Amino acid sequence: MKQHSYLSPKCHVQKSPRHGLGVFAKAKLSRNEIITLWGGIVYSLEEITELAKKDPRFETHCMSIYKDFYIGPVSVTHWELDDTELFNHSCEPNAGVKGQIALVARRDIQEGEEICFDYETTEITPTPFLCRCGSATCRKKIEGGSWKDAGFRERNHGYLSWYIEDMIEREKVDK
Repeated sequence: MKQHSYLSPKCHVQKSPRHGLGVFAKAKLSRNEIITLWGGIVYSLEEITELAKKDPRFETHCMSIYKDFYIGPVSVTHWELDDTELFNHSCEPNAGVKGQIALVARRDIQEGEEICFDYETTEITPTPFLCRCGSATCRKKIEGGSWKDAGFRERNHGYLSWYIEDMIEREKVDK
C-alpha cells in the first residue's frame, strides 16, 4: 500500500527470511531503475525525540535529510500504511540512495530478490543495532559512523545521501 511515497509497481512486500517483512522485486529491476521515492513529513530532531516516546520507530525509521532534520510518516499510525517503510538493511546492498529521497537499483535485481540498502548511506546517528544481514562483508554493528571510513565511501560512491556527501566535503575543507 502507498500512503505518502512512490513504490515501483515492480515491487511488493512479503515475509523476509531475516527481517520480518521486506520489499521484494516482483519483476526484474535494471541497474539505476527507480525503486522508491520516500515522502512524508519533515521533522526536527526535537519532534522526532518527542514522537519516539509514543512510538520508538520514529527514532529508528525516519531518514536523515539534513543535520537534525528527518523525513518520516505523516503520523504515528501510518507505518503499516506505506510499504516504503519496510526496506531492510544490508552491508552488501542491491539498492542505493540518490539525493535524499530516491532509492535506485545499484545493479540488476532479479524477480524474487529482497531489495535492501545500507542504512549508513543515509544515516549518521542511528540508534545502534546489531546487523543480521548475513553478507560476507557484514559490519556486525551499525552505528552511523561508517561515512568517515574511506573504504566505505569508495564502495558506496554515487549512493551516499546528499546530506552525507555534503558532510564529507565540509570535512575536507576543515582539514
